Amino acid sequence: MKVVALICRILLGLGFVVFGANILHPFLHMPAMNPDLPSTKWSMLMMTSGWMKVIGTAQLIGGLLVLIGGTLPLGLCILGPLLVNILCFHIFFMGGQGIAPGAVFTLLWLILLYAYRGSFAGIFTTKASPTV
Repeated sequence: MKVVALICRILLGLGFVVFGANILHPFLHMPAMNPDLPSTKWSMLMMTSGWMKVIGTAQLIGGLLVLIGGTLPLGLCILGPLLVNILCFHIFFMGGQGIAPGAVFTLLWLILLYAYRGSFAGIFTTKASPTV
């Protein structure tokens, strides 16, 4: 399981570092978008408002935290909501088209969550109490 976790950690971390950096400073080719589609209107709103810079920064930081290793649980906590948004965008706006990368990253995320489940034991409890 350690080798699988290491491979998943590298793939997930690098993926989010590359795509997060691409949002902040575009270097990958973007396909042409149809201006009449709701997905294009949503994407343009996100880009022009500056919100994509926040998402790109969160992806970059989350990916780096996953790559570092010792900070992987925090990285997974940052990337989890981003993955939900990626999947929801492709399901609701795109009708499932282009969901494969998001689904693969989600699978990698789930494998890492399972591999590092001991680090998350404290949040999956019904007996939480303050440490005051």
